Amino acid sequence: GEEYIRIVPRKKSVRVNWGGFTMVKATLVALNTAFGLDHYNDLRKQTKNVTKLAEEEGTDAKGRPLHDNPHAFKFHKLIHLASTTYPLASNTEIRNTIASHPLDANFLHIILRPQNPTPSVWNYFVECDDAVHRIYRLPILNYERGNGVDIYTSSQWFIISRDFAWYLADPPKESFVDYYLEYIEHVVVADESFFGTVLRNTHFCATLHNDNFLHLQFDRWENEAAGQRDERKCIMKNPDHCGRSPTTMTLDYLPTLELSGDLFARKFDDAVEPLIKDYIDKRREKEEEILKREKEFMKDMEAENKTESLPLEEWEFQGEGVLIVAKETVGDKEPLCLGMEKDNNKVLLRPCFRKEVPPTLSPNWETGAVIIEETISYNRWDIGPCSSDGDLKRNETGELEMIPGEYSVTGPKCMLKIGDGARAGRCLDVDSERNQPGGLMHIYPCVTKWHQLFSFGNGTIAPRGAIHASLPLHIVRQLENKKKNVTAQLCLGVKGRGDADESSWDEDKGKNEEEEKEDNQDAEVGPHPWEQPDADLYPNGRKSLQLWSGQQIQTTPCSNSGAVIEWYYVPFIIEDYGDEEGMISDADASSSEKSSGNSATMSETDEEL
Repeated sequence: GEEYIRIVPRKKSVRVNWGGFTMVKATLVALNTAFGLDHYNDLRKQTKNVTKLAEEEGTDAKGRPLHDNPHAFKFHKLIHLASTTYPLASNTEIRNTIASHPLDANFLHIILRPQNPTPSVWNYFVECDDAVHRIYRLPILNYERGNGVDIYTSSQWFIISRDFAWYLADPPKESFVDYYLEYIEHVVVADESFFGTVLRNTHFCATLHNDNFLHLQFDRWENEAAGQRDERKCIMKNPDHCGRSPTTMTLDYLPTLELSGDLFARKFDDAVEPLIKDYIDKRREKEEEILKREKEFMKDMEAENKTESLPLEEWEFQGEGVLIVAKETVGDKEPLCLGMEKDNNKVLLRPCFRKEVPPTLSPNWETGAVIIEETISYNRWDIGPCSSDGDLKRNETGELEMIPGEYSVTGPKCMLKIGDGARAGRCLDVDSERNQPGGLMHIYPCVTKWHQLFSFGNGTIAPRGAIHASLPLHIVRQLENKKKNVTAQLCLGVKGRGDADESSWDEDKGKNEEEEKEDNQDAEVGPHPWEQPDADLYPNGRKSLQLWSGQQIQTTPCSNSGAVIEWYYVPFIIEDYGDEEGMISDADASSSEKSSGNSATMSETDEEL
């Protein structure tokens, strides 16, 4: 039968040191084993049955390619994984994803800007006594400096074609690899400078797909370790110039892994988190079932010549987006919503509707739906994708009901994407991954990290209707080790309205020049509206949220009563005007990229239609 498992022969196994060339060497030895060269090369040495010409052409004495020798594995793609790596996707999804690309595609994550280090940190290293030792400086390779070729930083974990795998396993003499190996052997962390550099500097360059479908999360550098540091990772002249390793995945990170879109992740440690792989396996089984149902559904639709789509989740609001309304303002003359400024990425509290609309709103309008033409642009949001543990449902009052999951007490975590304008599809984001209260909210390209994944409060961890982000466990531990205050749940809110003392949040820390300029301008203008002694109050004694209209939303502790904003979620549905008279003008329609709404307000013209 077919051979599916092969182990590198003991005599050829490689003892690997952190940061050493032995990581590259071990990978190349494994490639040799995959192609059966362990056996075949020994046989060639013993029988000398390969002619010189055949050797040069990479064939055996009978003219057969060496990579197709009888001892080589049969494969189209080679996936290089660590022992601490685990699949996130089902086998069907892994196969479908890889097969959707050309057969010769090579999946590596490469930083496409060449390395250009300073001479003082580019050193010559050797490995001995199970350690990596710095000897002296190494000449820098950089094309613009006139020194040979460019070196690229890349991951050592990859999915590559059979042809590229063979090129690495048995490189032609006097090829790029043949020369480069002599140099890279003495570069620290050579595994991150070898494979991407080879691909970029050979005829395989055009086959790059710059994604290895592997999810990694780094947290701290080794010199930041709370306890005793691993000195093997601190080998530079400066003892505090250290390396780092990926974060060990814990249960709280499962939603991020699910939404990452990656096929694999690392690193996993059964001693640290014994249950996480079991939950991943359950989701992989569920995904396999969903893919089978989708295939059967599409087959049935094709047989019946129909074009129906699969049903949407309830939180997808029929695919038309949602207006996120501040609860306290629904009865105000001008209800306020979560929205974005037209000319920048700031997320603000801003009017929901055009000025003429609020007087026409029917009672309890927030429990129904709205026409998008009646709303102000850049107020439309798309919720999702969301993680699958737990549930979200919109109730009759317009709130999102969060139901906790099997392992997630905060229920599903979701991306919130802006639905209008040139930035449509970008995600709500806590600026600069700020893990302390006071982080300003803006729109940023989606990256599937904790600061772009939000949960919805149900009155336990966060107030009912609140939107909040959760700090990952590894960040919580870092803050605790540094003796800093930890606020694990950060809710969306406003500055200066809550009960908490905000002066301890160090808001000025790390501000850029533009933010400093804005602060100076604010200081020149004088007190904010909410700081005035005669500021408007709601019946509950809190200052009116209207005082924060136009102000940027920020994170605040979910326990900070008054500052945390609670929200309603009001969907849009399509309003078809056809060619009738009285239809909205092109100018009005263009101000909102998509027409939708189940009207809570209707003009006379609308009623006629």
